[in-house]
Amino acid sequence: MCFSATASFTASAVLGFVGAATLIKTQNKKAWLLAAVPMLFSLQQFVEGLLWLSLQSRPEYTLPLTYIFLFFALLLWPIYVPVMAMIMEPHKIRRRILFGFCIIGAVIGILFYASFFIKPEAARVVNQCLYYPNPAPYPTLLSYLYILITVGSGIVSSRPILKLFCVLLLISSLVTWLVYTVNFISVWCFFAAIISGILYFQPQK
Repeated sequence: MCFSATASFTASAVLGFVGAATLIKTQNKKAWLLAAVPMLFSLQQFVEGLLWLSLQSRPEYTLPLTYIFLFFALLLWPIYVPVMAMIMEPHKIRRRILFGFCIIGAVIGILFYASFFIKPEAARVVNQCLYYPNPAPYPTLLSYLYILITVGSGIVSSRPILKLFCVLLLISSLVTWLVYTVNFISVWCFFAAIISGILYFQPQK
């Protein structure tokens, strides 16, 4: 989490348990990517916990851990969410829309992550939260598109649990933007991680 190593590791442990249980109970192969979301967030939160520890005592690990965290935050999710939604979608027209989202999500993710590689900067503490640099060109526009693709994929999907998940993501993004604008990446990822616990209740058919 964005506030302390203890909070990050606690969130990681809880999500790891929920994620494992979700994967075990999921029988539909097409839903495995959705079932894996809490586990992926567990790994992401674990990395952020390590980041807190590195900032406190081992600064040489801070930049590599920032690379790993931003792999999840900037590159993985805008690609993973629309791909996941497309694979599960039974309706042809919705799949075509989601395919377009996959292309746009890949472009956004690559632009974000490549920009960080070109101008790397380690995470640091700002306002008692972790701050991640955003060196991408037109960062505000790309951020809006990022939210549109990740949230929009769930809205387009015909699966109710994914719709609910993405609507809650949208609400949490607005709250985060209003209250934690500077620390948006870290705080929104935390909210998204907690919200992903509802995916345990996805239908099995």
